[in-house]
Order: sequence, then structure tokens, then C-alpha cells
Amino acid sequence: MIAVAVSLNLVIALFCFYVAWRLWRLSKTLGAVADALVNWERNTHNVLNPAVVPPAILRGQSGTAYLRQSYSLLQFQLLRLEQVMGIVGLLPMANRWLRVRGRRPSPKIRTALSKRR
Repeated sequence: MIAVAVSLNLVIALFCFYVAWRLWRLSKTLGAVADALVNWERNTHNVLNPAVVPPAILRGQSGTAYLRQSYSLLQFQLLRLEQVMGIVGLLPMANRWLRVRGRRPSPKIRTALSKRR
């Protein structure tokens, strides 16, 4: 009976040591993760601090503003070009319409009329 109690206590103690060892490893891992997060937060704060904006971000902002302005100008120019191309596309049809409206006689009719005179 005593041997069973001692062996049962020994198994329970070994299990508790195993759980304690796993918890100790987990606490080490969590500590490392917490330190990494603190470092990441500190670095992010230093980079994105509004009081001290890095020159690279300022250059990027000014470049983006210039690009947007250029893009809007190009859109305007493209609109004008589309309008001009639409008008140029109508020119052949207008030419035919003017020829029909003018009722110019064909060359055969002109030669026949000139022979009569």
C-alpha cells in the first residue's frame, strides 16, 4: 500500500514538474514576443512620429501630389483629343453631304453640256 502511494505521488510530482517546465518555457517565449512587440512599437513610433517626419516620406508626398496633378492634366488633354478625333471622324461624312448638297454634275454630264454649247 505504501509502495502504491509513493509511486502515485512520484507520478504526480513528475507530471507537475513537466507542467512547470512547459509553463517556464511558455513564459520565456511570451517574454521574447513581448520584447519584440515593444521594439516594433518603438521603431514604428519613431518612423511615423508626426513631429519628426522623415525626408523620404516628405519626398514621397510631394511626388504623389505632382503625379496626381500631371494625371489630371493628361486626363483633360485626352478628353480634348477624343473630341478632336470625333470631329475628324465626321469630316468624310460632311464632305459627302456637301457634295450631294452642292449637286455638282458628274463629269459625263458636264462634257455633254459643253458639247451642246
